Amino acid sequence: MRRLNTVLIIGSCVALLWALRPDVMRSTGDEGAPLVAPDEPGTLVLDLTDDIPWSEVEALAELLDTKLEYSSDVSQDEALVRGEVPNLAAAIAALDGDPRVEVAEPVVEMQALGYPNDPMWDKQWNMRMVDAPTGWRAGGGKGVKVAVIDTGVSPVEDLADVPMTKGKSFVPFVRKPLDDHGHGTHVAGTIAQVTNNGVGVAGVAPNVTLMPYKALSKAGFGSSDWIAAAIDHAVDNGADVINLSLGGGNSKVLHKAVAEAADRGVVVVAAAGNSGREGVGCPANSDRVIGVSAVGPDDSKAWYTSWGKGVGIAGPGGDTRKADGGILQDTVNGKGGHAYKAFQGTSMATPHVAGAAAVLLGMGLDDTAVINTLYASAEDKGDQGFDTVYGHGRLDVGGAVMYTLIRRNGLQFGLGVAMAFALAVLSGMKGRRSVPMLAAAGMTAGGLFLLPMLPLPPNMAVDLLSRDLLTWPAVLIGPDWVHFPLWASALVPGVLAFLAGPSRTLGPWVAGLSVGFGTALLYGAATGAIDPWGMGMGLDKLWLSANGTACLLAAMAVVGLQKLNDTAAA
Repeated sequence: MRRLNTVLIIGSCVALLWALRPDVMRSTGDEGAPLVAPDEPGTLVLDLTDDIPWSEVEALAELLDTKLEYSSDVSQDEALVRGEVPNLAAAIAALDGDPRVEVAEPVVEMQALGYPNDPMWDKQWNMRMVDAPTGWRAGGGKGVKVAVIDTGVSPVEDLADVPMTKGKSFVPFVRKPLDDHGHGTHVAGTIAQVTNNGVGVAGVAPNVTLMPYKALSKAGFGSSDWIAAAIDHAVDNGADVINLSLGGGNSKVLHKAVAEAADRGVVVVAAAGNSGREGVGCPANSDRVIGVSAVGPDDSKAWYTSWGKGVGIAGPGGDTRKADGGILQDTVNGKGGHAYKAFQGTSMATPHVAGAAAVLLGMGLDDTAVINTLYASAEDKGDQGFDTVYGHGRLDVGGAVMYTLIRRNGLQFGLGVAMAFALAVLSGMKGRRSVPMLAAAGMTAGGLFLLPMLPLPPNMAVDLLSRDLLTWPAVLIGPDWVHFPLWASALVPGVLAFLAGPSRTLGPWVAGLSVGFGTALLYGAATGAIDPWGMGMGLDKLWLSANGTACLLAAMAVVGLQKLNDTAAA
């Protein structure tokens, strides 16, 4: 009977894990009307079927009586090409229904969406508004790659120690992705400015790796295919988050690029625009993108922000008309040096959200859970609930961290302890001997999950101790290693159970660890938060469920050994 009761209790806990998995929060994007091609000469952009032979591209060029070329030197796999045509409307009509052509449209000009003003040195009200310090104690986005597609990024004084990939320039005749405008470096600083270094200012996620891309010119403008090519390159090179503090008219090419990035698990964040009226720009109006509107230092709608369908969340964008009201960051000064400057715009609001997404990814959430958490934890503004000015509310990094700690780590902690308690009671394990098992189960399943909420200095110890054991590789190696199949399995608990399970001292701790690890694996299966490498078609959930169950069986075996030891000792 005790065995049956044990199975029923464990089965109930597993069912509860599935029942409490988070719901998906839907976006409200509105991609708007398609761009109407004019009856005039211009640049035509074609997104062709992937890996189409060059001979077919030449055939299309002959059909259009023009010369086609790849939009960049890395656009061959996505088959993104451009060419000058005498009549855009006629060229697009000629390609209608051609199976080789996925998108045909005039090039769309995009621009940076922020306004520089005089330097301000004294404070960052924006970081306090979103409670960035709590995100630092939760890991600060360690191991996460954030692509900044903008005017480029330069390693100025307070960005010099931030890890950066080589990046790439997509602006013709510009070889390196360095910033010759100031917008991109400022945006990158809000995401990742070095923090607690005694220099300059702070960033939302100071432990990320930046991926700098130049797709906007020195004047702050760029074409839709340059930006789409940069998105493709960032995704192919492992970006976890893409920041797009830019916008313009609707572009199917750009919508396709962000949709493909989202399909591959990348969180894409874009600025809503600075029109001051209803109507969200592209690509923020895509339903696969987190569209960001702006609030000022008074935490209300900024005077310049665009709003409408497509806004998912608001962030601090600044107001330089007010004293100390801008977003202060270190950026290039246009004279070969750097300066701390205060900007305003939805461009400035967007990297706050991108940095927050990086913090949550670093905590072990997947892309869907990150978006859900950002929306669910946002501070409600405007009309109660969702509205088209603030979206789900104003970004709250501390709230997002707390939401994650309680909803995920707290739930796992509680269920781990509950399952360990069930094993202890049903096996007749004595109270004093069961305490180590309960402690190990809770710690392994959910960690000391409230630790980041304490006013402690950010460090690796705080980050590790506040996590479930399953996500420790995200801190020690990198986020991807959480999904390594041999780690996300019963291997470690099984080996420990075999080696230390018979020990009267270590056995209860090993049993608890096995219960906690199994709880985390089952939660990963229920929510999709763990995605073992190379497993699709439901094999990932099967793998996690089977190994989670194996962990629980290992714990039951260890508890059985402990009972035999107690009987022998008596």
